[in-house]
Amino acid sequence: MRGNFVYLSLEPVTNMVYSLGISPADFLNGVPEVPNQLLLLNAESGNDVEINPHTRFQTVSGQAQVRRYLLGKHTQPVKWLDYLHADDLDFLLPTEIAELLYLGHMETHIRTPFYAKLQNEYAFLSLRDGFYKIYYQHLNHFGHVLDVSIKRHLRAMHNNRWVFARPLSITDIPHEILLQLTEGLMDGAVIAFDQLVERRRVYLIPVRAVQHPEHQAAWHTQEEVYADSKEVASLRYDLATREWSLTIHDNQEFGEVADLI
Repeated sequence: MRGNFVYLSLEPVTNMVYSLGISPADFLNGVPEVPNQLLLLNAESGNDVEINPHTRFQTVSGQAQVRRYLLGKHTQPVKWLDYLHADDLDFLLPTEIAELLYLGHMETHIRTPFYAKLQNEYAFLSLRDGFYKIYYQHLNHFGHVLDVSIKRHLRAMHNNRWVFARPLSITDIPHEILLQLTEGLMDGAVIAFDQLVERRRVYLIPVRAVQHPEHQAAWHTQEEVYADSKEVASLRYDLATREWSLTIHDNQEFGEVADLI
């Protein structure tokens, strides 16, 4: 789906984030450490891919190989879990293998997608039209990923406006603002970079609340996303002071974390 915006929706019970506009590079640059080993839930080919004889799942081992795999071009959706030790897969029971097959095929979990035997931090599912569904063992890892993605989008908008300007140095977004964006709008948030305006060297980025989350499966264009959302806040970045702030226009759309700002 084309458009310069970020959509995100949090399912707090399972620590699952459904998103659009957050790239695999944002994920790799935002997590504390690149996974060392991946268990692939989709069929792949290539020199970095091996087969585990016990589970018959394909694997990728080594941080350099994992990074190359995640940043590469794929003709099929990319779906994986990380795991800690090479022999961890040999202890998976048939029922657990069946759960993993279900996760890859149905793109949702039966039980939690975090396995004590694997000690995995993530379950990563790429879906249609650039959507991703990622489960985070530690949800604060997503805050860092979102921070990286927002700064990337803002830097791109700045560079498009000022072709000959020096690269824009952007400070990290405060934790409280990231918490608002991830947990404040429980039906989903849209950060609309293509609606950005500049006033007195302050970038104002509209934040939109999703009004009809049940329509998400039918979204195919940016216009459909925006039609199902309304502006409720502005994410602000002051170019002079290099400070972030969030101005809320509609408190009713935000949850209990609204008092943090």
